[in-house]
Amino acid sequence: MIVFRKTDGKFLLVHKPRAHHAWQFPQGGVEEAEELEEAARRELEEELGNTLFQGFQKSRHVYFYEFPPDYTREGGYTGHKQCYLLAEYTGEDVDLQLDKTELDECRWVYQNELPEYLESPEYLKKVNQVIYEFRDFI
Repeated sequence: MIVFRKTDGKFLLVHKPRAHHAWQFPQGGVEEAEELEEAARRELEEELGNTLFQGFQKSRHVYFYEFPPDYTREGGYTGHKQCYLLAEYTGEDVDLQLDKTELDECRWVYQNELPEYLESPEYLKKVNQVIYEFRDFI
């Protein structure tokens, strides 16, 4: 999900407690019989502790990446497909309660700061395409 604050134009990045590609936008899986927006709301509530998100918009962009060869996922998955939703955060920083089993930090950044956090040039390119697609909402 691409989460932004309209008050200052910043985007929310979360940090996974691992070394490889640790900074990312909030994300999670879609459970069986769950719609994409339902999954997004559930994941945001689970990982960030609240429901102060609104205005979900689905992007036409999709990003696929393969896992490193030494990384195994339950179920034998070899890669990950990401669909993007845009959501506005309407709360305050103190309202974010990180699930410390999945995340160890979050940070609000401007779009021009994203290259400092997102290691993959392909991922960064896709994210910038999504942000551009949503420029009328941000």
